Amino acid sequence: MSQANQEFVLVVEDSAPNRNILVHLIKKLGFQVVEAVSGKDAWEKIEKWDPNHTLLAIFSDVMMPDMDGIQLLEKVRGSTNFATTPFTLVTAVSEKEYVLKAKELNVNGYVLKPVSRDKVLKKLTEFFPDRKFPKLVA
Repeated sequence: MSQANQEFVLVVEDSAPNRNILVHLIKKLGFQVVEAVSGKDAWEKIEKWDPNHTLLAIFSDVMMPDMDGIQLLEKVRGSTNFATTPFTLVTAVSEKEYVLKAKELNVNGYVLKPVSRDKVLKKLTEFFPDRKFPKLVA
């Protein structure tokens, strides 16, 4: 029996160490996380998304095999159910063409690698200004 209206953040990252860090940080900030290892994997999960669950936000790497973060953003923005879901690109890439394409697709922001708690918290606070986040002791 699944609980109604569970809320999740989707983390899309092909590098296991980077994915683990991001997942750990987001969980510590009080969110449930669904993990995907590529844009293609993420899109398959989004297509099968349980309508009783809320997809609060997506954090996606840019450079990935199969489907990169920009292609995933394009699919999400073109979807009926998730077009307005906050989407953050997590990247070390600052090439102009990626930034321009992401802006055209209404990306909600960037987190530059290396990922830190402060960078992730800043982005989540922008998306959910009324949410109370746990205070973490360093």
